[in-house]
Amino acid sequence: MKVRITRTPREQELDGVRLDRLRPGAVREVPTVLAEWLVAERYADVEMRQGARIHEEDFYDVRDTPPSSDAGPGTPRRRFNDS
Repeated sequence: MKVRITRTPREQELDGVRLDRLRPGAVREVPTVLAEWLVAERYADVEMRQGARIHEEDFYDVRDTPPSSDAGPGTPRRRFNDS
């Protein structure tokens, strides 16, 4: 079962499975029993998307940044065809 990790579990291990490597944002394929436990403990949500990349660790350091604007903060953006 696929789950998206929402927060790293406090437990380091469960039934021989290391949990300390589960990072928020990662999508993992895990056994159903483990997935149910992670969801019940609010460490994960069920991932329903078919095309979700598994093991998205490549994006851990990416932060949401607002698009840059030369006009400065609080200034409305103009479209190409605005007068």
